[in-house]
This record gives sequence, C-alpha cells and structure tokens, in this order.
Amino acid sequence: MRRTRKRSPLTVAASVASMLALTGCGAQPEGTPTGAAQTSTSTVPSPTEPETAATPEQSGTAAATGIPDGFDLPPCEEQVDVAVVQADFGPEIAFIADTTDTWKPIGPAAQQALVEAEDATACLWGVPNSGQAVSIAVARTPDDGSNLIAALRDASATFSEETVGSAHVFSAGELEDGDVTTAVTYVFDGPAWVTVGGGSIATADSTREVALAVHAGLAS
Repeated sequence: MRRTRKRSPLTVAASVASMLALTGCGAQPEGTPTGAAQTSTSTVPSPTEPETAATPEQSGTAAATGIPDGFDLPPCEEQVDVAVVQADFGPEIAFIADTTDTWKPIGPAAQQALVEAEDATACLWGVPNSGQAVSIAVARTPDDGSNLIAALRDASATFSEETVGSAHVFSAGELEDGDVTTAVTYVFDGPAWVTVGGGSIATADSTREVALAVHAGLAS
C-alpha cells in the first residue's frame, strides 16, 4: 500500500503516552459548541435574511452523496474541524502528529484492509501530558471495503451497523485491544474508509459523530 503524507514528516514516539508527554504545548482548547434547542416563534423570517441550515460537517451527519473514486485524502489539519473533535472528546484535546507510518487499526481484518488500501492518512489527537488519545484515519480502498464490511457483519455481537445517507457505519463501544478497551467507528462509502477510535475519552457515540463529520468533509 502506498501511503501519501501531505505534511512534513514528524517523529512519532513508540507509545501514545510518551508522545503526549512530549507535547506539553498543545493547541489552545476552544470552547465546546453547545446545541441547545431554540424555542419556535410565530415571526416569519425576512426574505432578505434567510435561515441558514447546518451543513453535514457542522451537524455531524453523513453526506447524502457518495464518495467518488480517486478522491483526495486530506492532510491531518484538513480532516475535520477542531471544534467537532473537541465537542465530542473534550475541550483539551489537540492535534498531536501525523501517524500514517505507524498506525494500525484494531483486529486482523482491519489490519489486512489497511495493507490492501491504495492510500491512507492517519492522525493522532490527544490531551497533552495525559496518555489519552484518539486516532482519526482516512483510507482509499480498492474493493469499497467489502471484505472488512463482511468481517464486521460477522462480528455483529460487537459492532452495530446502520446506513446514514450513502455511508455504511459500524460502531463498537468496548473493543478489546490487548489490555486496553477501545471505542471505534468505521464509515464506508465507495472507496472511502474512515476510522475513528480511542480509549478512555472515546465512546461509540463520540467516535460515530466525528467519523461522520470526517465523511461529510470528504463528500463536500
């Protein structure tokens, strides 16, 4: 598999904890967006001031259209808005490094899918000096992820499956990875395979929201 890196190579520590310890000056956290519902009124909006609907990336929902063959893999800084990541994983989380050369998804089926992928970019986010981290990865697959999708369906006791727009979404909240329990979401849409996974700061719901936001960015 050829992996494209669109940013200057960074030295990646052998463990997530040591990498986070070396990154004491992470990006300043932004405020977590709030989503309180607004009370409807009888006022008719002015024709000159139309209401603006949330975009798929803002709302965390999947795009309605499919991902085309040969889509461009975004570099880490363009995968997803930092506000989306902080809204789901906490305001202190920040981008740490491009980990394309060392990232491994969980389980033999996912690891084989990565070997067979045409290209991939993996990015590490974490809370500095805490050992808490999340990986966000985008890969371009030659088979639309069919082999991995079949394996995930065979593991239906662990993974939930749903269709959101044009995307097939698989999520697990307690996936065993050695001594660590991980939450992970996979989103498949045509040749695109999005993975979001993490340990103690991640849940099936939070990884799902971020994965769908990444997918929406690919489709825009």
